[in-house]
Amino acid sequence: MCANIFGDFAGSEIFKDERFLYPEYIPEKLPFREAQIAEIAHALKPALRGAKPQNLFICGKSGTGKTVTAKYVLRELEEHTSKAKGIYINCFEYNTRNAILNKLCLSLGRPVPRRGIATDEVYAELLNALKRTNMVPIVVLDEVDQLAGNNTASLLLYDLLRITEFQQAYIGIIMISNLCEIVAMLDSRVRSSLAGTTIEFQPYAPEQLKQILRERAKYAFFENALEADVINLAAAYAAKHNGDARIAIESLLIAGRLAERENAKKLTVAHLRKAFEQIKPRPLQKAAPYLDEHEKCLLSILCEKEKLFSGQLYKIYSERVSEPITERSYRKKLNRLAELKLINIKDVTEGIRGRTREITLAQPKKAIEEILRGNSTGGDSNSCKKI
Repeated sequence: MCANIFGDFAGSEIFKDERFLYPEYIPEKLPFREAQIAEIAHALKPALRGAKPQNLFICGKSGTGKTVTAKYVLRELEEHTSKAKGIYINCFEYNTRNAILNKLCLSLGRPVPRRGIATDEVYAELLNALKRTNMVPIVVLDEVDQLAGNNTASLLLYDLLRITEFQQAYIGIIMISNLCEIVAMLDSRVRSSLAGTTIEFQPYAPEQLKQILRERAKYAFFENALEADVINLAAAYAAKHNGDARIAIESLLIAGRLAERENAKKLTVAHLRKAFEQIKPRPLQKAAPYLDEHEKCLLSILCEKEKLFSGQLYKIYSERVSEPITERSYRKKLNRLAELKLINIKDVTEGIRGRTREITLAQPKKAIEEILRGNSTGGDSNSCKKI
């Protein structure tokens, strides 16, 4: 007979419902973002009558409530009318023009193959899908800066903006980014046609963070489950990290699980300090779920060597995998990892070879190794073995 690995489970004495601390949770109320909510709602209001909403660009540092505010307004919009439909797209996951158009087709009930079909064909299918819908799609492009490096953003926005011209259908666009200068990087014709309003989110102040955490804690934890100074310390830690509310909320979730593991009666400051050590750098957190096996392999080699010239890295990579990608694809992978802020690329002179690129890690080695180890079924951080 198998041992009961869960023991005599009697439930948590810490968590009442930890889901209130999950990144995807959308609160019933969003404190300190009332002005931004009103501005987004005003821009989308024409969709209530089937008309064209105003395009928006939402920017600000990580953890300032950009994504949750946009989702909050879209949820309210969809509850208020059947004439509008929010389509959320994370550009880490869908980072090509073809992939995003494909996702839009799927969201509008007209799926197309993800591979083997030209972009023009996917776009034609999207137009057909819009022709048959009686709703105004509101397309949210979160982390849109992931499309900016190779002109993908301009091409995609051009596709979306000319939908009205071809189909006499309306569509709303909301772009979200940490970088407020993204719009300036777009093609001038696209910027002109976009005619969007920019809404900038400022970091939360320490007192605001405390109130946000108290509200989440009230529903996530049992009464008296938190030591007195836990909320203040979590808020202070987040305030030092650019007022990032997500860091504060994540630290409470991790600390609560640590307390549970120890069968503690309370979540203490000591648990919280241990939680701070486990929080990964924000660029690594964002990118980790969307790294492919070749990108993980390159990172694992850099964790071993720490610094390599581009040619050296490609040589080692090619020796370790059974089917290496082409040098052109390899350069694209390096540029993507640099855009994700996971590696640094520096142009240098290497002896008689002339100009080359020096590749180093841009995030702590230990944090990257933990991410790679977490994606390995054998517990080995060398991701090259999978390819």
